[in-house]
Amino acid sequence: MKLLRTGGMWLGVSFVFGKGIQLLTQVLMARLLAPGELGLWAMVLVVHVLAGLFRDTAIAQVLVQRGLKDRERVDAVYSLGVNVSLLLTLMQAVAGYPLAQFLGLSQLWPLAAWVGIVHLIGAGAGTHGAVLQRQLRFRELALCDLASALWRTGVSLTAALLGVGVWAFVLGEWAAALSDALLKRRFSGYHFHYHLRPDPSVLKGVQSFIGGLLAVNLAVLVNTSSDNLVIGRLLGPTALGYYALAYQLAMVPVIAVSHFNRLHFAVLVQRDRMAQGAYLAQSLELYALAGAPVFALAWLTAPWGLPLLLGPTWSQAVPVMQWVLVFAYARGFMSLLGTALNALDRPGVNALINWVLVPLALPAYALGALSGGIVGVAMAAALVMGIGATGWFWWATCRSAVWPVGLLSAPVVWPTASALVSLLVAQYTPVSIQPLVLLGLYLALVMGQKQPLFAGSK
Repeated sequence: MKLLRTGGMWLGVSFVFGKGIQLLTQVLMARLLAPGELGLWAMVLVVHVLAGLFRDTAIAQVLVQRGLKDRERVDAVYSLGVNVSLLLTLMQAVAGYPLAQFLGLSQLWPLAAWVGIVHLIGAGAGTHGAVLQRQLRFRELALCDLASALWRTGVSLTAALLGVGVWAFVLGEWAAALSDALLKRRFSGYHFHYHLRPDPSVLKGVQSFIGGLLAVNLAVLVNTSSDNLVIGRLLGPTALGYYALAYQLAMVPVIAVSHFNRLHFAVLVQRDRMAQGAYLAQSLELYALAGAPVFALAWLTAPWGLPLLLGPTWSQAVPVMQWVLVFAYARGFMSLLGTALNALDRPGVNALINWVLVPLALPAYALGALSGGIVGVAMAAALVMGIGATGWFWWATCRSAVWPVGLLSAPVVWPTASALVSLLVAQYTPVSIQPLVLLGLYLALVMGQKQPLFAGSK
């Protein structure tokens, strides 16, 4: 438990500083670049993130789940990850062309091709990171994250100040990937044996887990990136720039949950089914207790906070951010539930749950764009892919894992309802005291409940 607490502390420190650096970078880049340039980069990320789903970072998660004792399996997974990462560099360059033609953005293709070099730079680094994760060496992982964030920020801002425009993002990604790769190799100290053709008989035993995990990631990407494609095609890069920045800011707390999922996954794979359910219930409750007031406060202060932070040009992004905050809060629960399914060795079920949502995503976003522009897309994200999708994910996860729905849902109802009531009341008070009213009322409601604060506590 001491090791877990220490690991959690390091991940927390890493997240606070890393996200603080990222937030500062987003603010400064928004002031240095035009919304259209930010929108162009958001479209590049659709290709880049899609390719990143298949990097060795995702493939190597099987070593966290299965362990490191089988040396043949470890080397086979490492070799597969390296080969796939090298192939992705070429595939990303090719995939950027049809997307550029579809969106009518000729500059997108060279950007996508050159940023794809990060797959080449980081080939094998994900497997070293999996070794650190399996060994619960979260201090080293946190240092890798921090160094990567610092290099990305420093290089991106320097390049932007020098006037290279959107290419500043590419240079920042190269710097971050190089830092991450070098540090993970150094900290891991693990000596892999690379084989150009990994033993297929060894990989056969883990291919279902790897395939399921990749299918999950692909479905999540489709569900969460279709909005960018719709906006880029129907509304243009400038509209996408406003939407993308509001989306990134709203999703910061959810990225925190994803950041800690490495710890949750490493803990869950080493517990039995009953202990896994109890741990997950407590994790969901902790997220609700901490996340609900944060999202409510962000929604309340967005009308004046966003223009103050980014400049008056970004005022039209305020309603977008408010609706995306609803989506983001719901998405945090889905992230935790998906991690639990993967730890239960059921990535295929996780993938199926996510793929059921895919046919809803594109029509919902398209209808939102045609009826309400970027605000309509944000509303579709909140109502369909946020609240609706989370309800489905919750029910399906509990059914698959044979957990009572109440075990996982009951602990989050009161914090969520308390934040909503506090937000509604605070809106009818003077703007200067609204945050204090919201937080004060929320604390009073949460602390006043008669049930134990944490799920499973006595």
